[in-house]
Amino acid sequence: MKIAIIGHRGVPARYGGFETCAEQVGRRLAARGHDVTAYGRARYYPERPREFAGMRLRMLPSMPGKHVETLSHTAVAAWGARRHDAIICMGVGNAPIVRLLEAAHHRTVFNVDGADWQRAKWSAPAAGYLRACEGMAARGSSTLVADAQCVAAYYRAHFGRATEVIPYGAEPPADRGVDVLRRFGLEPGRYVMFAGRLVPENSVHDYLDGARVAALGIPTVVVGDATYASAYIRELRARAQEGTVFTGYQFGAAYQQLSAHAAIFVLGARVGGTHPALLEQMAAGNCVLAVDTESNREVLGDAGLYWSHPDDLARALVRCWRDEALRAELGAAARARQVARYDWDAVTSRYEDLCQEIAAQK
Repeated sequence: MKIAIIGHRGVPARYGGFETCAEQVGRRLAARGHDVTAYGRARYYPERPREFAGMRLRMLPSMPGKHVETLSHTAVAAWGARRHDAIICMGVGNAPIVRLLEAAHHRTVFNVDGADWQRAKWSAPAAGYLRACEGMAARGSSTLVADAQCVAAYYRAHFGRATEVIPYGAEPPADRGVDVLRRFGLEPGRYVMFAGRLVPENSVHDYLDGARVAALGIPTVVVGDATYASAYIRELRARAQEGTVFTGYQFGAAYQQLSAHAAIFVLGARVGGTHPALLEQMAAGNCVLAVDTESNREVLGDAGLYWSHPDDLARALVRCWRDEALRAELGAAARARQVARYDWDAVTSRYEDLCQEIAAQK
């Protein structure tokens, strides 16, 4: 079966959840004998790789600017993807392209993610566009994929539309070295870590404030960056306590090493469904302190602690740092929950089944 994956920035993953999903699912589909093509954005891959992990890679242009980059690239990618037996598309903002594909008799497996319009980076017109895209997707004939039960419930309540619930997966860190830690002046088991895009809805400011109040005496580490948030990132650097380490984006072995040796991981994501960073830290067996949202509770359950405000976070940080046994207990519970519920092989099988259904109907 020829399968195209579109709507993401590209693989190897260098950004977020869609890219990680495209990489992990795509490589497994290729290993199962499928002909997989992942369409990426050339601006993120100046080296222009032609293949990766058994997948063909097509690096195509996109218009610059956060409001047009995704849609313009997906439009170009869809032109090539239409020749495939099945298309997996990422991101509800691509609904107009998906509907055009449907009009040409190409149903897709359409991962709509969470309520993307709630993200603070969007202007009012852009948020309105994304809300309109939800309705557009719900009225289409493609198979909609939600990454969490709470997202599926949202589509049922607002649009009367059923979705397939397929979360993300995770794997434990393959590289547990310490080279990257040395580069940033860190010691194993002696730092608190955040990982994600540095945007307001990920509560990075609350994380820094909570860590400052907790005053644990160990480094506060911020792993991540953001393409269109320079003013917010300057604000974060200004309010961070002395000794805070901003690593920028880290992927592959570097991210794995940082994850493997964190004493505590803090998740601040308030928008969306299943967050890949949360699953990755659960797979690493880390003690997780997650901001209290419906989706985070769905994923983490009782295998972590929750906070709502910086003072809550500070108390949780102090409690966990002082109690090594508690950290170990929560880390083991998080790892066990990830293994039982969030496995990339099982995720791939679900996507494979949906692609086969669509291919059989063409």
